[in-house]
Amino acid sequence: MSTVKKYMMRSLNSVSKEDTVKEVIRAMHKIEMSVLPVVDEENTFLGSIYSENILRNIIPEQYGMLESHRLLHEINQAAENLKEIKDNKIKEYMLTNTSVVKEMDNMDNLADIMLHNEESYLFVVNEEGKLRGYISRGDLLYYLSEVEEN
Repeated sequence: MSTVKKYMMRSLNSVSKEDTVKEVIRAMHKIEMSVLPVVDEENTFLGSIYSENILRNIIPEQYGMLESHRLLHEINQAAENLKEIKDNKIKEYMLTNTSVVKEMDNMDNLADIMLHNEESYLFVVNEEGKLRGYISRGDLLYYLSEVEEN
């Protein structure tokens, strides 16, 4: 039986629920990830913050195509809206019902979880709920390629 622990990535940045929106945006930009795990001071997984959650709170129009003559106005409005929330704590925007997997879970079950949740990444915790890393669809594909070779 192959476990998630064998294929997961162990290097991972996380944020605290007390971090500000501005700090989280900078972290996302620096590490080039649009989703980050939120942990407490003991590294217990609390949830996830998605860039989409922040965007929903600052973009005046719902996603979709903006008319070109309104684009500049909408961008300026989004920047103004961001200015208003940049010092808010990320706990206001994070999701707490995020799916996670345990490091000792069977890789055979991972495909179902990833595809049903439409997630590119799943965060990995140990038995105590402490964040251990993440696993991506790329890691799942690598596992499947190994199964195919054997």
